[in-house]
Amino acid sequence: MSRSFGRYEEWTAGVDSDDEDDLQEDYRYTKDSILWCIEATPTMLEPMLVSSSSHPSDPTPTSTAIPATQANAVVWKGAAAKSKMEECLRAAYAMMKRKVIASPKDHVGIASSHGDVGDNCYLLLPLQQISARNIRSLKDLLEKAEADESLLAKMFRPNEGQNVVANVFSLANNAFRELTPSANNRAYWVTDNDDPIKGVEQLFHVAKAKRKDLEDMKFHIETFFVPPTFDSHFDLNKFYGDVITLEADEEGEGVAEPVVNLDLRTALEGMITAMRTKESQKRVAFKIPFVLGKDLSIGIVGYNMIGEETKKLPTKVDLNTQGGQEVVSKTVYRDSETGAVLDKKDIKKYFQVGRDDFEKGTKAAKIFFNESDVRKVKTLGRPPSLKLLGFKPREGNLRFWETVKHSYFIYPDEDRYSGSTRTFASLLKTMLNKDAEVLNAAGVATQPNGIHVCQLPFADDIRDVAIDSTISVLRKSTEEDEDPEQPELEQALKVIKYFSKAYNPDMYPNPALNYFYETLAAVALDEEIPEPDDRTLPLYETIHARIGKYTAKLKELVPSDQVDPARIKTSNKKRVIKKDAADPNEPPPDLSEFVDDLKQYGNKLTVANLKAALKLMGEKTSGNKTELMERAVGYLVEHGLWEDEKAKNEMDVEEDGEEKKPRIVNKKRKVAIEDDEED
Repeated sequence: MSRSFGRYEEWTAGVDSDDEDDLQEDYRYTKDSILWCIEATPTMLEPMLVSSSSHPSDPTPTSTAIPATQANAVVWKGAAAKSKMEECLRAAYAMMKRKVIASPKDHVGIASSHGDVGDNCYLLLPLQQISARNIRSLKDLLEKAEADESLLAKMFRPNEGQNVVANVFSLANNAFRELTPSANNRAYWVTDNDDPIKGVEQLFHVAKAKRKDLEDMKFHIETFFVPPTFDSHFDLNKFYGDVITLEADEEGEGVAEPVVNLDLRTALEGMITAMRTKESQKRVAFKIPFVLGKDLSIGIVGYNMIGEETKKLPTKVDLNTQGGQEVVSKTVYRDSETGAVLDKKDIKKYFQVGRDDFEKGTKAAKIFFNESDVRKVKTLGRPPSLKLLGFKPREGNLRFWETVKHSYFIYPDEDRYSGSTRTFASLLKTMLNKDAEVLNAAGVATQPNGIHVCQLPFADDIRDVAIDSTISVLRKSTEEDEDPEQPELEQALKVIKYFSKAYNPDMYPNPALNYFYETLAAVALDEEIPEPDDRTLPLYETIHARIGKYTAKLKELVPSDQVDPARIKTSNKKRVIKKDAADPNEPPPDLSEFVDDLKQYGNKLTVANLKAALKLMGEKTSGNKTELMERAVGYLVEHGLWEDEKAKNEMDVEEDGEEKKPRIVNKKRKVAIEDDEED
């Protein structure tokens, strides 16, 4: 899915109309590179007095509840984390376990600062592409830490002096520049120490300069600040408020002041959830010009807003190579007569008109087209583009029931048309001036700023529904009672009152895909196969406890489909036709043609012919061909339609002189009679 637009002021901030800036938007990145920077303070390694892993139960999904993907974001089978450091490592493990399936090209590393080693930096996991080996090694460390509470405290022994934060900034900057310069680089900064430099002014200026270097390289920092203990607070004014926050310069935006989280686990789970919601790959639908007027065009990219998420195709590898290198597929075209390899420019497509007639000596005509001709046929000779015809108010022109297809989200394409971003922003600003923004109670826009392309139906797609009136349970007013009671309506309103919660699709992940990916990860990591978790199943007990009595009463007041006599209940059961129910005065069906075919073809009759005849006879049409044949011949004999000489010759007579009904044998594929006489 596509990214949401930011506000249009962000696009034009610091942009001069005479400057040609090389804009780099986040949507261009194809992979992420994340370096965990965890400060190993004594309080980060000490056991937590109040576990941050306990969440209040939330049996019913609500608009403000933790989504299903977040409720189990940091999954760990075992006891709760004993320290904040262990909590961070578990979150990193959950991230890597998820990304190795969803985004295997991403890079993840883990570094610890404030340690009593070298330059106060301890690199637990170098910044590198996610692999099953790294995930298993981190899992082994977490299992050992779960068994030995002092393991992490010994491994990340804190430094008693100042923490040189600038060294960690330099470590992240060098790693991003050398290993992943073209990725979306981010440093996850986790600490509960609000004054790492102990008031040393020189260290503050060095850290500020290193932080500015990160921002200049477009390397971002996401902070997770928590109080050292549950009864203390984290003061941003001591150090991080000035270091992390950057003022807006002439060419870019400012960085807002960070937020302090009261609970570390909740903050980490929110991060994992946000990561999962962005896993869906951005699907580019088209890249075309946007014609705004005569001799004025800009470039746009259209993204699909919604699409079905499917399993990723497996990667083919060569097992004869070391490490199983990926196989590169190539398509080669050869001449069917000579076997010579053909180039794509030597290949043309044709459409066949007519067919070959060997008796008359004529051949079908072949009309050849090249790729450009095929494109002209599809586009009626016009180049693909989007043209602005004018402006109309949204009210009255975008009806909900006229939705025929999902909308597209268009974004300016600066690569193909220079200046597209500035022109697009001006157009968006003009459109916003014509229509007010939709803000919620907190003053935040509820709809993303941007342009959605909605496909409206054609005139012949809109048809009137052939319903003049519907059955209603509402009691009509009369002269005696102008305002009659409406018990059905009142009972229905009681039920509808409980449907006020908004639907959040993030709360209901695809159970089949989730189970597939979790099973795949479990096999790769030598873990137990997890149980499937289907969150789309309704909470029957909760529903019954809340509205069970109301729905039961509503069913009593409004019987199911009995108020409309025009409706007919249907069933999956096949209808059984009773022979004695037929009208005796009705003439018998004309089966002469079927009898002639049966005499001529015998058991070579098709199943379709037999079923058609049985329908005329009023018999059942189920069963295999042998049963159908027996049923048809039995009907003919019963009604005296199978007593010709041919039928008598094909019948054997028993000793008592009684004729037997014919029985079909598939051995010679014709109607025959088996003799049941005993030797």
